[in-house]
Amino acid sequence: MHSPFWTRSLFWKGMLAFLVVILVAVGTVALLSGWVTEIEFRRYTFAQGERWEQLVAKLAAYYAEHNSWEGVQSTLHLVQDQGMGQQGRGGGSGGIGTGPPSLDFRLADLEGRIVGDTGGTPDGGVSQAELESDIAIEIEVKGQVVGYLLSSHQADTQIPAVLDLGQDQFLSRVRTALWIAALAATVVALVIGGLLFRSIVAPLRRLTVASQAIAEGDLSARALVQGHDEVAQLANAFNWMTESLARAEKARRNQTADVAHELRTPLTILRGTLEAMTDGIYPTNQENLLAAQAQVQTLARLVEDLRLLALADAGQLDLHMAPLAPVTFLRKTVEVHQIQAQKRKVSLTLEMPPSLPLVLADRDRLAQVMGNLLGNALRYVSWGGHIVVQVTEQEQEIIVSVVDDGPGIPSDDLPHLFERFWRGDQARRQATGGSGLGLAIARSLVEAHGGRIWAESVEEQGSTFAFALPVSSGS
Repeated sequence: MHSPFWTRSLFWKGMLAFLVVILVAVGTVALLSGWVTEIEFRRYTFAQGERWEQLVAKLAAYYAEHNSWEGVQSTLHLVQDQGMGQQGRGGGSGGIGTGPPSLDFRLADLEGRIVGDTGGTPDGGVSQAELESDIAIEIEVKGQVVGYLLSSHQADTQIPAVLDLGQDQFLSRVRTALWIAALAATVVALVIGGLLFRSIVAPLRRLTVASQAIAEGDLSARALVQGHDEVAQLANAFNWMTESLARAEKARRNQTADVAHELRTPLTILRGTLEAMTDGIYPTNQENLLAAQAQVQTLARLVEDLRLLALADAGQLDLHMAPLAPVTFLRKTVEVHQIQAQKRKVSLTLEMPPSLPLVLADRDRLAQVMGNLLGNALRYVSWGGHIVVQVTEQEQEIIVSVVDDGPGIPSDDLPHLFERFWRGDQARRQATGGSGLGLAIARSLVEAHGGRIWAESVEEQGSTFAFALPVSSGS
């Protein structure tokens, strides 16, 4: 069973959510606007009706008092002001801070003659049909019609009969206009929302295409980055991840080739030696057997180094952590390497304060780190050179530095020193041996202790290899 299309596309999900928000917002605005408009309009017509009723009452009182409309023109403005009541003085519902405008009207007698006009001199008349229509209000005295009240020709305000007649029609038109405006606003908002969502979804689709290419093995695929928003940041992160994968894949291939190369050399020598002894070319004596055994030890050391790195990568390196006194440990470590230093006429000294706080460490693994650093220094320092092991305490860390005055390391090689199987000087490697895993192992061991390791060097002036371990919290 296929799911609806709007559940399979982020674009349609966003558009559907956007449509719901638009309908709720626009519908709410339309309903509230219609409701408020109807209330205010009915309030306005009611207020106008009251004013006309008051005016009719005043004119009826005038006719009852004078028994005719004679002289009414001279009193119309007074009657007009009185008909406005309190509203005419700025306190009614006709506005904020000001009263409603004055009512302009005409007064006609029973025959239709205009006997009063607030807009000017009364003249002319109206037809009987007009008097009987809804545009005229009858003025009664003691149950008898004595005249008619009509709006002025120039008046903006119609009499209540006209207002009541068009009230429902007016409100209906207002509601229709509001819903048409709401529909138009919905369409415009959807168009804008569609363009907006398209600008968001398009880079995500390109990112999806790039990720599918990566899944199929094409590590050269990259996502197009446009702008600086969150989607662009995601594309940048994706490209960075892809580059990391490409580097890791390249490193894996190189490492496989390096492992094969490192294994091939001792195996070739071992096989050649054994074949030569088997064929009688080499005598089967202790010297040749010891040479073969040395190659076996080289293979065993390489396999052990690879196993150690694999455990470190998997976070399964077995460390026997215990409080360790750096002063005693480093003195013994330097003493162990003094014999090798004396053979090469190298001065090996230790500089450290008389007391240092304890560190939490695995003694054997830490000895492996120190053995690697001191072994490298003794291997590359010239005869008669100097090596100094310096120990300091800084910011809750014990820093151990192995400083030599050897040939130094090129600046381009420094970032690669702790990479596996990396050797910058192949000629020197052939002369000194080594698999290129020592510093990589040292880094893994130091990091497993929660520390850090680094190297500094200046060509023709010497090198410094240092590592830092955190001070034990119990010291």
